[in-house]
Amino acid sequence: MQLQAARENDARIAADLEAAREELERAKQRVAKAEQDVTTQLALIGSAARESYQQQTDLRGLSVVFGSESPAELSQRLQWNTTIFDTQAAEKSRLDQVLAELEAARQAQAEVEARIARDKAESERNVARVADLERRAEQQRNTVAGLVAANEQARAAAQTELDADEADYRTLQAAEQDTQRLIQQEIARIKAAEEARIKREAEERARREEEARIKREEAARAKAEAEAAERTRAQDAADKKARADAAAVESARAEAAAKPDRSSGGAAAPARNTSAWGFVRPVNANYGSAFGLRFHPILKYWRPHNGVDMGAPTGTPIYAAQAGTVLQAGTNGGFGQYTLISHGSIVDGKLTTTGYAHQSRILVRAGQRVERGQLIGYVGNTGLSTTPHLHFELRLNGTPVNPVRYVP
Repeated sequence: MQLQAARENDARIAADLEAAREELERAKQRVAKAEQDVTTQLALIGSAARESYQQQTDLRGLSVVFGSESPAELSQRLQWNTTIFDTQAAEKSRLDQVLAELEAARQAQAEVEARIARDKAESERNVARVADLERRAEQQRNTVAGLVAANEQARAAAQTELDADEADYRTLQAAEQDTQRLIQQEIARIKAAEEARIKREAEERARREEEARIKREEAARAKAEAEAAERTRAQDAADKKARADAAAVESARAEAAAKPDRSSGGAAAPARNTSAWGFVRPVNANYGSAFGLRFHPILKYWRPHNGVDMGAPTGTPIYAAQAGTVLQAGTNGGFGQYTLISHGSIVDGKLTTTGYAHQSRILVRAGQRVERGQLIGYVGNTGLSTTPHLHFELRLNGTPVNPVRYVP
């Protein structure tokens, strides 16, 4: 804005300076003409003055009178003499006027020259100001260009990081989907097993009821046949009661054997540092990054952290938090080397699973039965991980919950 105004001001000064130069040229021409007129008038007056001086004698008036041959010529000579002096006086007056015009022209020329000098000085100052503004404008353009380049680099770097984070997030989503698939398969398997158990128990009850009916009929027949002998009847009754008692005991045992184990998967009594739910801590380390939502600084949205992180050096032993069956053991996307264990419906009647991610080495295989506290692998830095740690998850029917609520 300032640069444009300075340039417009410079153009105005240049136009004014050109007009002043033209006016100065006209003033110079007027002065030259006035000087020429003065020179001419001075020559005329000088000539007249010399002639008048040379003829200025006491006999000049007599020469006019006696030199005339007639009264008419005398009158004419007197008129000529008067006219000459009147003309000289007029020329003198004109000379004075020309001299005044010459002085005015010179003064006007001096004023124009002074204005030109002022305009030239202002023009030089304005030129310097324009040059300074152009230099500052160039510096500003360079600064802006540098900022634009830096901003473009930052934007490209941010886009690269964004693309990498989005790719990582898709990897974690794939791992989550795979884990959910395995858990749902395990839920379906347990449901089918429970339905089969209920069916077997119903068939067993029907079989026992049928046996009891047959036994009652046999007892009735035996009682009718033993009416003749009291001792025999009493003995038969005692035998029947003993058989009935044995059948009841056997039925109770069968029912107890058919019920699922709701304790700790057959492990020994809970050791010290075992939670009320029968879990032990999988790694000898403190809990670090907490369970819950996290706000991503690049993606600009909240996303869940479905477990807790336990920082430990690579090679630190990992133990099964509870007895159960291994559903998965191997590489699983962003989880890296990963183990998923099913512990049955031990928490609120829901399928309970634990997950162990980023291991450096896995010691178990899918389908294997493990006990609580059994060594199953070692801490590592595999998958989407920047430092060695165990990412530990606990899920109920596939829904992630805070492991700290259940694990000591």
